[in-house]
Amino acid sequence: MAESTQHVNKQQKQSKTNLNHNRMHIVKYGYSLCITGLFWYWLLFWTILTMEWRKPLSFVLLALVLITVIFNRARKYGIVISHIYAIVVGLLSYATFTAYLQNLGRKFSSKYHLAISAFIVFGIIGYFLIGNAASMGKYLFVTLVALIIASLIGMFIQNPIFHTIITVVGLLLFLLYTLYDFNRMKRGQFSQEKWALIYL
Repeated sequence: MAESTQHVNKQQKQSKTNLNHNRMHIVKYGYSLCITGLFWYWLLFWTILTMEWRKPLSFVLLALVLITVIFNRARKYGIVISHIYAIVVGLLSYATFTAYLQNLGRKFSSKYHLAISAFIVFGIIGYFLIGNAASMGKYLFVTLVALIIASLIGMFIQNPIFHTIITVVGLLLFLLYTLYDFNRMKRGQFSQEKWALIYL
């Protein structure tokens, strides 16, 4: 009796394993098809991508970030979400970089390199120089939520000082989150499914 129960349990575990394997195969196949389709879309239509894409893609990006923050189940698909995020950011960056390069030229290029340098410096500080930055997490999250709400309000308020404050707070928050996430990486606080979401 005990042997038959063990045999049934073993068969059930085997069928669950096979089912999960098949699901993962379907997801990977569908994902590779999507990436291929997006690549060909980019190759064919990159030259006619206009600034009108910017606002809807910004909302897609905001929705993607909010979904990963609010829903824990979305974190299982961290690799897929991070690739979609990278594609959307790339499309947004194309329109943004084109506009800024036309208007600012070399000034924009120097500021872009300054932002990359700041990211590297704060990453090094968070990884090598700070022991434990865990207490920063709750304050950073509250500030992020407040910044998102303020940005949505800022769409309806045409006040340059308000927009400047949002920009400065967003920049500081970006740098502090960089420091915080690199510190978490050092302490090994990311599970395997969360590694891809670090970039978000």
